[in-house]
Amino acid sequence: MPILQIFTNVPKASLPDGFVGKCSNVWGGLHSNWPKQYTCANVLPGQMMSFGGTQEPCALVFAKTIGKIGKYENKGYTEKLTELLGSIGVAKNRMHIVFEDLPRENVGNDGTTFAFKK
Repeated sequence: MPILQIFTNVPKASLPDGFVGKCSNVWGGLHSNWPKQYTCANVLPGQMMSFGGTQEPCALVFAKTIGKIGKYENKGYTEKLTELLGSIGVAKNRMHIVFEDLPRENVGNDGTTFAFKK
């Protein structure tokens, strides 16, 4: 149940076709323990943003999942997500990625929560 949310000041017109799907595939692909049907990606381009005092391309990323969040996992995720955002012109030093390990009981899906799913 990987969730990826990307806020960026890169204009929507500058995003390649299929970019949201690529985001979903990259983040979901890093979590092979979850079926693809549970992966959700949301890209919000054209945001009014500043990073380091300038409005050059930048991003703020929220990467959430149940489990598989930790020191070494997050380093690998950061490498892949940095590469992904680099493909739309965001330099690796112009983004923050926030990782969150969500408790199963705090994520609802299909009329229940993941605490009651196998």
